[in-house]
Amino acid sequence: MVMKRILLAVSILLLVIASGCLFRPPAEVTFSLDRTTVTPGGTLHVIVTVNNTGKVGLTGATLIISNGNFEIIQEPKFPDVLPVGKVIQLVWIVRAPVKPGLYNMKLSLELTDELKRTWTGFYDQFRVVVSKKTPPTGEVMVGITAPGRMNGGAISPVKVEITNTMNTKVILENLKLDLLPGMNITSAGTLPDEIGPGDTVSVRYVVRTPYAYRNGYISAILKYNVGGVDRSAAASFPVVIVWEPWNTNTSTLRKAYGFEYHWITDKYLVDGYWAKKYNSTPDFNRELLRKKTLALIRGATSETQAAGLIYDWITREYTFGGNTTTLKPSEIMTKKRISYAEGQILLTAMLRSINIPARVVTLYNGTDCTMRPMTEFYTSDGWYIIDLRHSFIGDIDDYLASPYFPRLYQLITEKGYRLVAQSPTTLKGHAHIDVTGDFMANLEDRLIRIVSSRLKPQLRSKFMIVLNDMNPNERLYALFLFSSAPNNDALNAAFEDFSTEKIEQNVKALYEFYKDMEWSENFTRYWKIFVG
Repeated sequence: MVMKRILLAVSILLLVIASGCLFRPPAEVTFSLDRTTVTPGGTLHVIVTVNNTGKVGLTGATLIISNGNFEIIQEPKFPDVLPVGKVIQLVWIVRAPVKPGLYNMKLSLELTDELKRTWTGFYDQFRVVVSKKTPPTGEVMVGITAPGRMNGGAISPVKVEITNTMNTKVILENLKLDLLPGMNITSAGTLPDEIGPGDTVSVRYVVRTPYAYRNGYISAILKYNVGGVDRSAAASFPVVIVWEPWNTNTSTLRKAYGFEYHWITDKYLVDGYWAKKYNSTPDFNRELLRKKTLALIRGATSETQAAGLIYDWITREYTFGGNTTTLKPSEIMTKKRISYAEGQILLTAMLRSINIPARVVTLYNGTDCTMRPMTEFYTSDGWYIIDLRHSFIGDIDDYLASPYFPRLYQLITEKGYRLVAQSPTTLKGHAHIDVTGDFMANLEDRLIRIVSSRLKPQLRSKFMIVLNDMNPNERLYALFLFSSAPNNDALNAAFEDFSTEKIEQNVKALYEFYKDMEWSENFTRYWKIFVG
């Protein structure tokens, strides 16, 4: 009887496995290259089609090229969620080796889903010829041309040329223009149904650029059919989009910044609580500052470049230390030694003077709103932070993944502190808005994205395995810990050298020991303990 039950159980298990219920992959994945012959250092395109055949949405795709002679120079943007039953075509732009020869290009794809699981097992390989000789004919060639330099918010033409070098007719199925983030197609020509042997056809587009700096490639991906076989071809073109708000008129600035425009024109930099505490009025002469600031940012092509140049000048020009004695930028500029609060006020005023929305953000304990000041400035990609005390400049997500945020997180969650943006229209006491949610919303997911981007593709699945074996508090502590690695090399070395068990063990031990203590201002302290 026992043996019959065992045989029955085994039979059922084999039936389940055979039907694919236990090990059904979450997607159907196909790989292709737009060319297998390329010039030394030239570009080719890895085209990956992902069909979500699983049971939950997919949230990310990582391409791994085993041959280090190939370099990925631009990755596609994966949608927030690829729903079940939907198909997406992704294109990676890859730089070929500089040395001529025959190369074996092994590809693998890792997918992540909404349950934060990582799926592997999608592979393919191609032989790529790197040669100075002209590639052979016998295929459909795609070319793309556009202005190499565009202005933010402008209209620009893009032309795609398709040439059939074969001696037979080709059916043209679909042409996709893959643009840089924020670019939009305003009009598009019609793709012909077919192209004859030796013929060339053109499809013209008009695109609008975002009010933002961009530097990358726009691509055209063609799907065609020849002799009943579906094929793909692609081409890319390098583009730089320049955005200079200091050379822009008021109506364009309003379009570019929308609701955040007032952070340019607001009169006061901090509120009445500051004014009373320091016996100073926080207004400033915009035109006086503008002349000085424009001289500092010559050559900048974006808000972030301009902010970086101002930051560099302030850190070179002033020694930090001592007490805050004035809130007036004109008086701060004449000093040689300034407080960090004075530095943030001067920085904020200089950014506003060149039409960049900027504000002072501070920590508020319910009484005092002057603690831990830093400057935020706005771009179409979101808010960026400049923290003079910690020599930090980057977007909010980068700040969350810095060694300086965990202590703020502890004060917010355990002490009830809030992060507020100074927003006074008059100088009558507290006048600020609560921006804590900008920092705390979806914190875990944002940290996972940043840490994952800092890891080598082949280590990302190991990272997710580590997180999945932790409770929520341990997981967040682990993310703070990994984010505090002094550089990407140190982070990758830890994941290469330690087993998943060792990483989990070290993280959990540190969390249990320090969870009820006041955390260090610089979380890198715990990273050093973690790696021994």
